[in-house]
Amino acid sequence: MVTSQLRCLVALGQARHLGRAAQASQVSQLELSEAIRALEEEYGHALLEPPRAGGFQGFTPQGEQVLAWARSFLQHGEDLRRELHAVQQESAIAPLLERRSVSPKRLRAPGPGAEHIDLILQAALRAPDHGGLHPWRVVEFREAQRAALAERFEAEKRRRDPLASPADLRRAREHATRPPVLLAFIVVPRARSKVPAREQWLSAGAALGNLLNAAHQLGFGAIMLSGERCFDPVLSAELGVKPEEFLAGFVSLGSVVEAPPPRNHALPGQVWSAWVPSAIPRAATQADPFRQPADPLNLNSNLNLDIANDKT
Repeated sequence: MVTSQLRCLVALGQARHLGRAAQASQVSQLELSEAIRALEEEYGHALLEPPRAGGFQGFTPQGEQVLAWARSFLQHGEDLRRELHAVQQESAIAPLLERRSVSPKRLRAPGPGAEHIDLILQAALRAPDHGGLHPWRVVEFREAQRAALAERFEAEKRRRDPLASPADLRRAREHATRPPVLLAFIVVPRARSKVPAREQWLSAGAALGNLLNAAHQLGFGAIMLSGERCFDPVLSAELGVKPEEFLAGFVSLGSVVEAPPPRNHALPGQVWSAWVPSAIPRAATQADPFRQPADPLNLNSNLNLDIANDKT
């Protein structure tokens, strides 16, 4: 109640007119006058000079003091509301702001179970998807098949680097055996669709983002790793990736036992800009029916050169 009375007082201080102040406060003039009288009773002083035929005559010295305090009080209250609103907005997207990729060496069992994987995939399927094509799929490598996967990772490393050291080969195998849960993320462009390939790739990327965010929301760490093995046709074929598909990478999932080190994030201003239209040259806005088409390859010049050579 006191706050609404102070707002009426501040509105009067700004309008310097009872009627306009009442309109700005969205109250009747009688209600405005009652609010001022209530404040005078509250502070024990007359806040307005005695009215005359001309209406509002200004504030008393005490009224000016209360007016200044009211403005400060309401401004601080508004600042506090804005800060609280900003905190609420940031809290609403805190899981997105806090998400970090977590290296497999910082992941331990237990990883997400079947019910978690189902929820994670449901989140991925909610990503923007022009045409509802779902141009992606995942393959899970379960515990019983990890040894066979490790052999294939080692074989791929040998093909790529015949001089690989035992330590390099061991690390290649660990990429297959270390994560508690391991998924292959495969992009599956639909060639006969009217949806452009680049939009399908964007949709697959959005699905991958949802997948990683869902894992984070469920309390797991996750990371997507690609590397040169994703371009090995032999490995891709062994994993069931078709020639028209692309092995984008491997997603490691598990419980976080060690938080990743802090990292510096880019600022929004580094990726944001506002478009400003440039002036269009007059010649470009008016078609000339006699104008010759553009010659980006300079063919006319070559033709002229050939004619000149023929004359010599």
